[in-house]
Amino acid sequence: MAKIRAVTIERQYCSGGSDIGKLTAQALGVKCYDHELVDLAAERIGISKDEIKRYEEAVINPLRAPLSLRTGIDRKLDLSEKIFAAEAELIQEIVKKESCVIVGRCAGYILKNVVPILNVFIYTDHENRVNHAMDVHNIPYEEVENRLKKYDRKRADFYNRNTTRNWSSMQTYDICLNSGRLGYDGCARIITDHVRNSG
Repeated sequence: MAKIRAVTIERQYCSGGSDIGKLTAQALGVKCYDHELVDLAAERIGISKDEIKRYEEAVINPLRAPLSLRTGIDRKLDLSEKIFAAEAELIQEIVKKESCVIVGRCAGYILKNVVPILNVFIYTDHENRVNHAMDVHNIPYEEVENRLKKYDRKRADFYNRNTTRNWSSMQTYDICLNSGRLGYDGCARIITDHVRNSG
């Protein structure tokens, strides 16, 4: 991957960021790490994937959280710190062994002083996101709006809570790409070309 060691991708929910990450990794001949990082982090700190999911839901909507996660703010902060620390450790270990593409998990922030990276944000217009939510995730139309807001808030909260940056600010990233205008292949091509020309 030339001079750039890792491509890190943050993305709006239903903007195609995960698919673009996979296409980019395929074009560069490297691995793409996405949801696998959550599984690996859960294993490392000795909790189940289900508990991480319940915790993340608790952060989004505390009133709907299981009682075990509502017993005090210390419990939430403790688990949050453990999850983020485990993911950060894994991400740094991975990039020291191999070039890769990493989707989400604040990877751009975690790696900023570790290896050369290209930090990317993927977004698109509302109509494209609505169509993606219904066509790909089979979300009923009447639920789409709430789901988009919920998961964007989840990603922003996770990022803003664990970094000194703003998830939705373009100054946070090296490149911001509109997947609706450029297409998934077009976004992957722009990223790939930049990486290949970086060395």
